[in-house]
Amino acid sequence: MKKIHEINTSMSQVSFVARIEKVLFSTSTNGSSYIIMHLSDSSGRIECRKWTVAEEDKTNLIPNAFIRIENAVVNEFRGVLQLKISDYQIIDTDQLQQHGIREEDFFIKAPLDVEKQYKNLLEILNGLENQTYKQLTIGLIKKYEKEFLAYPAAMTIHHNVKGGLFWHSFTLVQNALALKPNYAYASIDWELLICGAILHDIGKVIEIIDSSGVDYSLEGKILGHISIGNAELNKLAEELNIYKDNEGNINESLTLLQHMILASHGKKEFGSPTEPAIIEAIMLSMFDDLDAKVFKVNDELNKVEVKSWTQRIPSVDGKMFYKHNK
Repeated sequence: MKKIHEINTSMSQVSFVARIEKVLFSTSTNGSSYIIMHLSDSSGRIECRKWTVAEEDKTNLIPNAFIRIENAVVNEFRGVLQLKISDYQIIDTDQLQQHGIREEDFFIKAPLDVEKQYKNLLEILNGLENQTYKQLTIGLIKKYEKEFLAYPAAMTIHHNVKGGLFWHSFTLVQNALALKPNYAYASIDWELLICGAILHDIGKVIEIIDSSGVDYSLEGKILGHISIGNAELNKLAEELNIYKDNEGNINESLTLLQHMILASHGKKEFGSPTEPAIIEAIMLSMFDDLDAKVFKVNDELNKVEVKSWTQRIPSVDGKMFYKHNK
């Protein structure tokens, strides 16, 4: 059975089994309907188009359905592989065994040992001196441990793979630790930066509907992960009785953590309710932006041949990027 990464322009036709990630029913300039599908397996993603639409397609072709494609025509559009399909069969999970594959074979996974690195992360957190940072950060990731370790970090923009949320968050922690010696002269609360890196996207455990990452929840669509994460942090602080001190003053460490979440996108026009007002929030927003862009540009470069250009990437200023090496 062909894997998606094995498909190339030397093939005229190809048959394979994949998971439907996204489906778009559209209309051409002549008024006829067609379908755009994004398919995936553990090796990668590919876009397919079906130029004739039957009524049953609207029922059969849904996100997370497993599909066997028969004799798809391999095309190349602007340097990117694209398939033209006509024949397909929807198969259920019981039938997957007949093809010698498992359900997990249809999900792209983060390229790190999540369980191992999660233990390393907990060791880092348990070594923190600031008890508010420690209690709230460990408390939230423990509360949503299953989701934190399995969910993607986004649906399309970056780290949209199984375990992507943890991968992205842990990468920012590693970036902070790697830079710490270089900025030893600076007045930086490294514990705040580490905890902010972990918590800045924690709202995505509620914003995204499940680990497949095919849609947003109602809360995600109308509230967004930043406000969700801030509310979850505030709620946990009250549950742990660390929201205020004995004099009724709001815990400053809590406020700083909340600011790290609320300012994580850097600018209000990028979705942050407030902009960075502390040095750690500047660093976090830059780490976040860098990691997202590196992932997205690299993901698009993997879709084209050497000495070719990517498609325009909306999340990276709508620019195209040149692939100059493997």
